[in-house]
Amino acid sequence: MRIAQVSTIASVVRQNAYGSVESLIWRMTRELAHRGHQVTVFGVAGSEADGEVVATLPGPYGELDSPEDWHLCEWINLCQAVQQSSRFDVLHSHAYLWGIPLEPLSEAPMVHTLHIVPDEDSARLWTRAPNACVTAVSQHQWSAFPHLRPAAIIPHGVDGAQFTLRLAPDDYVCYLGRFEPGKGACAAIAAARAAGVRLLMAGPTSPYFREKVQPLIDGRTVEYIGPVKGAERDQLLGGAKALLYPIEYPESFGLVLVEAMLCGTPVAAMRLGAVPEIINEGVTGFSVESLSQMREAIARCFSLDRRRVRQVAEQKFSVERMADGYLRVFEQVIARRNFA
Repeated sequence: MRIAQVSTIASVVRQNAYGSVESLIWRMTRELAHRGHQVTVFGVAGSEADGEVVATLPGPYGELDSPEDWHLCEWINLCQAVQQSSRFDVLHSHAYLWGIPLEPLSEAPMVHTLHIVPDEDSARLWTRAPNACVTAVSQHQWSAFPHLRPAAIIPHGVDGAQFTLRLAPDDYVCYLGRFEPGKGACAAIAAARAAGVRLLMAGPTSPYFREKVQPLIDGRTVEYIGPVKGAERDQLLGGAKALLYPIEYPESFGLVLVEAMLCGTPVAAMRLGAVPEIINEGVTGFSVESLSQMREAIARCFSLDRRRVRQVAEQKFSVERMADGYLRVFEQVIARRNFA
């Protein structure tokens, strides 16, 4: 099968890309190529893949002469993929749902995957083209729009070989993610202090970090270690006694939860969005209804079997299962186009 993967443009496509979607596309491309499929990735220059890379922009948004407007960058990349669609059996767009209006121009059938919680405009866009093939990354993702039914629910897959099982963690818990309103960084600090445990925080800085989070960091009970990826990310997650995920709004998926679990590290999280689908309650972590319950959840995480945490994560969120799911969808949409 000749498959085009249309990446988002926040980062290069690479194994340890800063963008979670870009790193996911790298993993999926590798798995599809290993199965004998011809895969082409549309993304920014410097991207890597087990297959062809079509560099549509010199860099991510605002870098290396790429436009500052991220919407424009995404459209440039997506439109070039559609322009070359005759080369492929299927075009898989990760560029939000913006490929739906371009379907009449594509010479290959299209599959669309949104990686965030959809808003009303996303729902309106899909409603205008009800036959579009849209996949979901969790059951929760499209639950606010029950009239829209995804072609399949395919959770993200993570390569377990990139994460090391640590049966004897160090004496800290961690927060890993963006520092933005609603992500729960300040709540993580409050929960760790209530539980009497040291907290390590990692992620790129932001205006919110400097204004709200940094004043709470004392360098002793709460430490900031900067952005991490690759081996540093593995070391941070594996060394933690628990990952804190006190989000304040529902998310379509939580990739960092799976990464922590693959290190054997259980998760204490708010029961929002896709969290109940990711956590096996009492096995890989605990989810709670309110921040006041986080202290107890953290303590309960410490007694979980870290080997079992890893085992469950490998079973539920393997790259192989993710590739199987998308290949079934690709085959269906190709057959539908051929039949028509």
